[in-house]
Formats: sequence, C-alpha cells, structure tokens
Amino acid sequence: MENTEVPRDNEQLTRLAKYFDEAVTFSRHIKSRVEKVEPGKAVCRIDVEDIHLNGNGTLHGGVYTSLIDNAMGLSAAALLGLRIATIALDVHFLGAVREGSIRCAAEVVHRTRRIATVEAKVYDAEDNLVAMGTGTFRIFEKSGDPIV
Repeated sequence: MENTEVPRDNEQLTRLAKYFDEAVTFSRHIKSRVEKVEPGKAVCRIDVEDIHLNGNGTLHGGVYTSLIDNAMGLSAAALLGLRIATIALDVHFLGAVREGSIRCAAEVVHRTRRIATVEAKVYDAEDNLVAMGTGTFRIFEKSGDPIV
C-alpha cells in the first residue's frame, strides 16, 4: 500500500463513527452501529431483529451486504480522509443467522490514488464466519472531510 494515507486523530475518527451511526439514514434504518474505527479498519454490528429476517426466518442477504458495505466504506474513509464511493461489491454467504447479532470487521488491503480495495468478514454471536466480502471504492481526490 502506498504511504499516502492522511493521518486521522481520535476526534476525527469519533466524528466519522458518529456520522455513520446517526446521520446516514439507511444505517439507522437497518440499525447498524459502529463498534470500532481506526485508519484502514472498522468494525460494525447489527443486533438481529425480526425486520432483518427473510421469508425463511434467517438473516436477509441484503442485511449482510449492507453491513459489509458500511464497514468497508468506513474503513476506507477513516484511512484516506477523502470522500469515497462503492463501485463494486462481492459478497459470499457462508452461514445462516436467525438471532443474536452479527459483527463485521473490514480492512483496507490495497489502494492507489483513485481506488481502494477492502476485505470484510462477518461473524455471528458465537464467532462463526457467516459471510465475507470484498469491495472496490472510488477515491475522490478533493482533500478534506469524508463526511458530506
């Protein structure tokens, strides 16, 4: 990875996490919460409720995908200090969840001037790997706060 990351202090990271928790309406809708954020890494979670379940009574694939996208986007924004947008997302569903919680850990694994690649893993409450994904994010070169 190039050494062109923007240093992020704790106040900036806390503000970014709060933004994802409170200002992003879709994140609030699915009840995604930020557990941890540091440059290039993020952990988000969802406590499973009936609204998250599909017709089979298991966690809907869109919930896994949304949590993965949130955690990956947050990890990239925290590393870069620049605005980003998801341009590709690949998810693998590995296990069914009916209750409890899911936790997604994401990490930036590569970046160039315009693109960041991120990996994420989703675990259930017993730490079983239940989904994983990779994402590609467009980096907008205008420096500044990643919060719009």
